[in-house]
Amino acid sequence: MLVQVAKGIHQLSIQFPFGMRQMNGYVIEGKDGVTLVDTGSYAEQSIDIWKRALPVGTKVEKVLLTHSHTDHIGLAKWLRDTYRAPILISRLGYEEMQKFRRRLQDYRGDTSSLYPFFLRHGGPSISEKSLLEQVDADYFEPDELLEDNQEIALGDFSFESIWTPGHSPDHFCFYDRSTRVLLAGDHVLNDISPLIPIWSEEEGNPLCDYFHSLDKIAQLPVDIALPGHGSMIHDLPKRIVELRAGHEQRMQQILEGVSENGSTAGEIAQVVYGFDRMSIRHLAEFLMTLSRILYLESEGKLRGEEREGKVVFRLIE
Repeated sequence: MLVQVAKGIHQLSIQFPFGMRQMNGYVIEGKDGVTLVDTGSYAEQSIDIWKRALPVGTKVEKVLLTHSHTDHIGLAKWLRDTYRAPILISRLGYEEMQKFRRRLQDYRGDTSSLYPFFLRHGGPSISEKSLLEQVDADYFEPDELLEDNQEIALGDFSFESIWTPGHSPDHFCFYDRSTRVLLAGDHVLNDISPLIPIWSEEEGNPLCDYFHSLDKIAQLPVDIALPGHGSMIHDLPKRIVELRAGHEQRMQQILEGVSENGSTAGEIAQVVYGFDRMSIRHLAEFLMTLSRILYLESEGKLRGEEREGKVVFRLIE
């Protein structure tokens, strides 16, 4: 089950019956015990995989989390309770978790109230309370908080924390200069393009953040990048070029898909991805389209305007 992917580092493929359905956890060897990187979602299937990989009595020194998405933190509490290992996450990750917890605590609607941000942009109908409850389900109090550009011991190796927002505002990669290994989380994936979502107006321009983050890691001499999903990355610069090209292609399709009278993000997503009716099944396509639209708006190529309670985007001539 554990597959060695770099010196002293083993990959564990963790499956669960929902969402992405698979995540790469990493087990890093050390004289004081192993360090675990990311956990998988909370599911009995995932717990069984960890139990088989780490038999009773295995010394776990710490659990490190790259960002606060549920498929990366869902088993953090269980791993801490089972192996008596402290949980480490960035201060930004902890603040993200606290933000959604406060929103749920302050929420006064019920499960019939739909998330207004999505509705304003022509997105799918989703219960706002259910969305907040889902995010809050994996909440925990961390044992240690990390900052950007911090040296951290992972097993017998010394890694540097690198803030890489885009996929999430709190995403961090971790880089070992001595072995030229990058723990990439969901920042760069080899088999698919990472989701760059936007969940509210306050998140600004996540695709712009993502491009800046790609520039940051593109400067590092990396022999292997270990992603949060899918296969290992042996040519990081090439993969970064491919990811950028994919976004540029989709943004060109967006510009071509805007109607003469203007279109919502949901309407543009239907044109770009070729589906007939917006639904929860197309949430990822909607989120990616909206993030790219906001990037194009910041570049002066689109302009959004409020029209009958919805945001409509038009081309700027």
